[in-house]
Amino acid sequence: MLRLTAVTLRHQGQTVLDAVTMEARAGELLVVEGGRAAGKTLLLEIAGARRRPDSGTVCIADHDLTALQRDSLPFVRRNVGFVESQPWFVSGMSVLDNVMLVLGARDEPVDWAREAALRALGKVGAVGLAMARTETLCSSARRLAGIARALAGSPPVLLLDDPSASLTAADTGAVLSALLGAVASGAVAVCASADGAFTSAAVRAGARRLRLEGGRLLAGPMPMSVVTGGRAFDRPSASREALP
Repeated sequence: MLRLTAVTLRHQGQTVLDAVTMEARAGELLVVEGGRAAGKTLLLEIAGARRRPDSGTVCIADHDLTALQRDSLPFVRRNVGFVESQPWFVSGMSVLDNVMLVLGARDEPVDWAREAALRALGKVGAVGLAMARTETLCSSARRLAGIARALAGSPPVLLLDDPSASLTAADTGAVLSALLGAVASGAVAVCASADGAFTSAAVRAGARRLRLEGGRLLAGPMPMSVVTGGRAFDRPSASREALP
């Protein structure tokens, strides 16, 4: 479960997130829609322990991320598959090696990590990119590779910023299918999107939709989980020290 409670963030004297409360449950796909500069990216960064809110709490599986020591952050991040609006990669390496990096950080066996990375690429229809150098990829290929990296190792939480940006309809369908497969296995998936077609397709497939406007999150229909259940979350050590 992912829960944000009264999360507020200020930037340059303005409130960009205003007491946002949001909950996504195991087995649920949630789409947060909104226009440019709506705060969607900031919301995902806070949910994924990449940015500290000015106030409020963020919990994953009942662990308060705003009360963790700095050295506990890797325990959080290895349980979160995060796709940036502009996915980054280690240059000079293949797509496959970049996807494997997240699994290597978890000390997974190399052979297992290679198979898991190839499976993740296959889920988004990008196996053909495996041996390509990341610096040669076009924007759509980079996005598919970034989504595959987030899916690799089946993390319990997935956070995706504009997952359909620059993708064809076929690629978008493959990505949505992969996300539905992840939540069917008990993951929590939250997508921030400005793509109405993607949002509509996700809602038809059982996703819940919320809208972010003026820093406030507007409620959508009642939650509709794809499945029930959940999965374990690595237990980091807690402390009163806030995130950096």
